[in-house]
Amino acid sequence: MREIKVALVGCGYVANGHLRAWKGVPRARLIAVVDLNETIARHTAEIWNIPAHYTSLSDMMEHSKIDLVDICTPPQAHASLAVQAMEAGSNVLIEKPMTMTVKDAKKIVECQETTSMKAGVIHNWLFEPPVLEATSLTKKGFLGEITNVDVEALSTKDDSMAANEHHWCHSLPGGRFSEMLAHPIYLIRHFLGEVEVGDVLVEKTGEYAWMRSDELCATFKVGRKLARAYASFNSPRDAIFLNLYGKKAILKLDIINATTSKLPKRVTNRFSKVSDSLRQATQLMTSTAKNIAKITFGRWRSGHEMYIKLFAQSLINDSEPPVTVEDGYRVVKVLEEMCEKIEKVEEKRHQATALPEKVQL
Repeated sequence: MREIKVALVGCGYVANGHLRAWKGVPRARLIAVVDLNETIARHTAEIWNIPAHYTSLSDMMEHSKIDLVDICTPPQAHASLAVQAMEAGSNVLIEKPMTMTVKDAKKIVECQETTSMKAGVIHNWLFEPPVLEATSLTKKGFLGEITNVDVEALSTKDDSMAANEHHWCHSLPGGRFSEMLAHPIYLIRHFLGEVEVGDVLVEKTGEYAWMRSDELCATFKVGRKLARAYASFNSPRDAIFLNLYGKKAILKLDIINATTSKLPKRVTNRFSKVSDSLRQATQLMTSTAKNIAKITFGRWRSGHEMYIKLFAQSLINDSEPPVTVEDGYRVVKVLEEMCEKIEKVEEKRHQATALPEKVQL
């Protein structure tokens, strides 16, 4: 494949990250965008200097010869669009979550197997610099056996989806959480393996009446190993933390600030506290200096950019995508179960608050 001809479907907020990433792939050429809203499609094509725009995938595929359909629509439409594209002879790239239901996820997996087209899923946090570093360190045995994974995904109340009363995410089972929970699920899977969902607790402490819940804490098991995911839309700042606990060491990752703290075994005394503090401060300064250099010299790559670059290479080299639709399917299985548990907790809360007050005698 000398050149990858790309068409992007769905010109909402997330599409900008994809378009920016594709512009950075030398052997890729964006030839069309698709959106149900013709004004948005045309505007996106003009901004990104893309030759054509359409209001339907069918119309676009009838008039344009493409190698890849990049799907950035709401997840409810992913399965139908992916199947349509693959059956028409196009490879597909799908934003997370791959689908909202196991039933739809199966359709994509089965179609990919039938057509043998390339199909990948954007699990972009796996390709953020500190997570790539942590993956490398775990493969080298730095942590020893990993016993626990802890993910914290914190957003402010100004989150563009949460703050928009009319955003499609609020109609999903699990609300805003159902759109973002794929991130902690695939991180935990990546470092621990296939997970069993434990308790899923949700609460509402924020001011948005249209959000049923805005705080979540969930537990997982992988054999005797444990994991936890905490998500909030009431944080004073956006933050993503990943802590990996092993028998030989601990890794603490700040994904947004792209820093990694390596905490090996130590003997606890007053002298070790000083040396350990100095070691951690040095690591933070080193990570910060590397980040400044990458940004200054144009070498910084986001998780989306890294994944799309690797996916493009899988098309060119005819190799397996970095995240397959089978991976996406397994994440959707966990996500669907979590959303069902969220709905049960919310229903119990609703019933409790709806009970009539006792009559005072």
